[in-house]
Amino acid sequence: MDSKKIFDDFYASHSEKHYSQGLLQFFETVLRDRVNHAEKILDLGCGNYSFFEEVKNLNAVVTAIDFSSIAINQAPKSNIIYQVKSLSEKNIFPEGEFDLIMDSHCMNCLVQDKDRTTAYENIFRALKKDAIFASEMMVRPVDKNIAIPFKRIKTARELEEEILSNKLRIIYFMITKDFFVNVVNGEEIICDVLRVIAKKESV
Repeated sequence: MDSKKIFDDFYASHSEKHYSQGLLQFFETVLRDRVNHAEKILDLGCGNYSFFEEVKNLNAVVTAIDFSSIAINQAPKSNIIYQVKSLSEKNIFPEGEFDLIMDSHCMNCLVQDKDRTTAYENIFRALKKDAIFASEMMVRPVDKNIAIPFKRIKTARELEEEILSNKLRIIYFMITKDFFVNVVNGEEIICDVLRVIAKKESV
């Protein structure tokens, strides 16, 4: 099943703007103090409305990307720069461009190993030295085998190893009390929520 088609079809029939309250809370309570002096921020997987639209008193330039052109065409006209880009394409941003890269549930939508590898290469390349990568990901609950055709749901340990293997140093790793509910073929599939912050290792 093709993730991009799933989301193109979704936005074609759901044009209302929505954002994750959890992402906004994560930013305000955990991230904001760490990135107060950020000049450039990248939002990955913004859909048709970046949650940064709701962030007040932020002086940074925010770029928000999604692989669905339908979603980006529905995005508001604001100070946020919305672009159609896919993390699975190489070198989509200049080296050392961003102080913060925020994964807004984007990595879960990359189901192939090669696409995830390219995504992390893009993230590492686009971060400034000692800049922050932050992510909110769906994670497999303990002792449960979860398979979603258009999303990649790993265990917390697998995600930790994946992040570390891509030269990012984890400084915050938390499974929250929140959860995601996915409906696949009429069945509700519940995933836990992992929030993680990592820094680009100096090389």
